Amino acid sequence: MMEELSKYDILLIVGNYGAGKSQLAREHFGDRKRINRHELRYHLVEMTNHGRKWSPEDWDEELEGLVKHLETDIIQHYLERRQKIIIDNTSLTRKSRAPYVALAKKFHQTIACIFLDRDISVLLRQNRMREYAVPDHVIIQLHAKTEVPSPEEGFGRVVVQ
Repeated sequence: MMEELSKYDILLIVGNYGAGKSQLAREHFGDRKRINRHELRYHLVEMTNHGRKWSPEDWDEELEGLVKHLETDIIQHYLERRQKIIIDNTSLTRKSRAPYVALAKKFHQTIACIFLDRDISVLLRQNRMREYAVPDHVIIQLHAKTEVPSPEEGFGRVVVQ
């Protein structure tokens, strides 16, 4: 299955915090350019605050707008150069995935989606072992509003694991 997915220009890995998105990207798609909003957020806070590490208290809606803008610019940069990319974000709703599908269409690129469907207890346990754990209530809220991706959104293929 991973070999079949490698033919797509853009792979969107979808799943809650702690689902294993980054690990899947690293293990199976390490040859692609990887874009991850979570890490952009951390690096941006660290850079603009003289090396101070990000913490959950740093989350702020205004900063999130800048992070999304940077993410879009990075994605466009690689798509303009016809480089295969992997987008490693939660993207748990149809609305949150739509911009990636729109970018694929704009640049005439193919896009597939891998949804990592995990039990809430697994997500909470895995999250607690992460370097940058998010509060439990965030995972619970995201889990409640999760929409399983479908080809009707514009994906050439959707894989649920």
